[in-house]
Amino acid sequence: MRRRAYTAAFVGLTLVALAATGQSLRAEWRDDHQVMRVGYLAASGAAYDQLRLEPLRAYLESRLDLPVELVPATTYAALIDAHVTDRVQYAVHTATSYVTAASACDCIEPLALPAAFDGSQGFYAVLLARSDGPIHTIADAQDSRLAVSAADSIAGRLIPLRALTLSGVDPEAFFSEIVETASPEAAIAALLDGRADLAVGWSSLAGESATGYSFGVLSQMVRTGVLSMDRVRIVWQSPLIPFGPHAVRREVPDEIKRQLSAALSAMAVEAPEAFDAVDRAGIGGGGFVAVASGDYAALEGLIAGSHGRQ
Repeated sequence: MRRRAYTAAFVGLTLVALAATGQSLRAEWRDDHQVMRVGYLAASGAAYDQLRLEPLRAYLESRLDLPVELVPATTYAALIDAHVTDRVQYAVHTATSYVTAASACDCIEPLALPAAFDGSQGFYAVLLARSDGPIHTIADAQDSRLAVSAADSIAGRLIPLRALTLSGVDPEAFFSEIVETASPEAAIAALLDGRADLAVGWSSLAGESATGYSFGVLSQMVRTGVLSMDRVRIVWQSPLIPFGPHAVRREVPDEIKRQLSAALSAMAVEAPEAFDAVDRAGIGGGGFVAVASGDYAALEGLIAGSHGRQ
C-alpha cells in the first residue's frame, strides 16, 4: 500500500513538472515571438495579395491569442529562406517549397492542405503516348521524341525527368529529342499533331477516364474539345504529388498548433471568405485535411532542391 502511495505521488509530481515545463516553453516562445508571422508568395504583387489574404489573417488572429502578421515573399526561394530562418513561423507552401524547406533544417512540419472538390489530396505527373502508336512502356520509348512543359513546371517537366534519371534513364541520351513547349497543353498538342511521340501532363487520375478524370490538363482539354481520351494512353505515372501544405516551424507550441489545425479544419464553414483566399483556384472546395511529413516522403528525392511551379 505504501509503495502504491509513493508511486502515485511520484507520478503526480512528474505530471506537475511536465506541465510546468510545457508552460515555461510556451512562455519562452511567446517572449521571443510577440506575433505569428505568416509567409506567402506574393504572385500578384504584395499590396494586392495582402488585401486578398486579409480575411485569412483576421480569421487566424481571431482563433489565436496573439497577433497575426502577413509577410510577402517575391519568390518561393525567399519564402523557404524566411521559414527556415524563423522570419516567418507559418507559411503557405507548394509541395516543392515545403519539401525543400523541411529538408533544409528539419524544422518545418505540415499542418493541413486544402483538398480538391472531389476529395483528392494531390495529383500525378503522367507520360502520354498516342493510342495508335507502338509505345506502351518507357522501355518502348527509346529514341523517341518527348514533349515537356516549361522549365519550372513540377508535373510537366521536373518530376518526370528526375524520376527517369533516378530509375537509370538519362533523358538526354535516351530520347532522340526533348521537345520544349510552354505548357502541358502545348506538350500534349505536340503529341497529337505528330511533333512528339510522348508528352508530359498531369491529372488527378480519379473519376471517369473518358472525361479526362476529375481535374488536370487532360480534363481541361477534353472539356474544350481538343482531346479525346481514346487518342492517348498513359504509359507512366509518378507517385502522388500532394498539394502544398500550410506548415509551421516545429518549435511552435503544441497548443498553438492545435489551435491552428482546428482553425483550418473549420475555415470553410466559419470563414468562407478566408477559405476562398487560400483555396485552389478551379479545383478547390474540398476543405482542409490533415497531412503528415511522411506524406511527402516519396517526393523528397524528386523535388527537393527545385523551386518550380506546382
